[in-house]
Amino acid sequence: MDVAIVTYSGLPQLDAYDAPLLSALTALGLDARPCIWDDPAMDWRTPQVAVIRTTWDSHLRRDAFVAWASKAGKLTRLHNPPDILRWNTHKAYLRELEAKGIPFTPTVWVPHRGTVSLDSVMRERGWDTVVLKPTVSAGALKTYRFHRSELEAAQPMLDQLAAEGEVMVQPYLTRFETEGERAYLFFDGAFSHAVRRPPGLKESPRGFPQPHLFEPIPEELRLAEDVLAAVGQPLLYARVDVATDNEGCTRLQELEATEPSLFLSLDPSAPERLAHAIARKL
Repeated sequence: MDVAIVTYSGLPQLDAYDAPLLSALTALGLDARPCIWDDPAMDWRTPQVAVIRTTWDSHLRRDAFVAWASKAGKLTRLHNPPDILRWNTHKAYLRELEAKGIPFTPTVWVPHRGTVSLDSVMRERGWDTVVLKPTVSAGALKTYRFHRSELEAAQPMLDQLAAEGEVMVQPYLTRFETEGERAYLFFDGAFSHAVRRPPGLKESPRGFPQPHLFEPIPEELRLAEDVLAAVGQPLLYARVDVATDNEGCTRLQELEATEPSLFLSLDPSAPERLAHAIARKL
């Protein structure tokens, strides 16, 4: 096998966005197959390269996933590399990027088993609505939005989340409702395509357009490139998610370098671009 496209048991044949990658690799004459990351029968010495794609249970089993990546990375060329996967699966990486000058949404970090007064935070910072999210999460899992009028429910939820792990408290960005979130996709360090996505919270407004291509906004693209430069090492694939804050400034939301949807099916040329980037790793 030339290339293992790494997925999880819930998506043994990948999802619709990623499926075109297999045919693009086949067109290059490569033997590429989906492989489940925790399949005990899988010998990771078999593929020359393994590319993480839809391991969408990794946030539920982070310790096991990171341990697997460390082992698999010694048997095959794993992308993105194990050290990046460990770093990127805990949102504390955002603190590091902010310390390097990357503009990031203002955040109060609540330590594991710690607490803060949400009433005080919201008053001091002038936040009318906050978002609570764990530092190990994906797909808006255990992510909640609370208005100032809901503090009686919000404070116990924060304390419950902090009992399980570190928590982020952020202002709710109201422009999500009209602008959504913008994703800038890169393969082997080169910009590929940009996708506008609806907000991720369950309370997102109905009728927001589904993910679609859009023309990159120059200052946002520069920010995305600055984010990748701040990582300090090349990545086979990356998705940089940005949004507009309540003061009208563009801010990093996430650097997705583990198992992001790359929206390959939205751009007819994107699967080929990623396939060529993978082929260069052989």
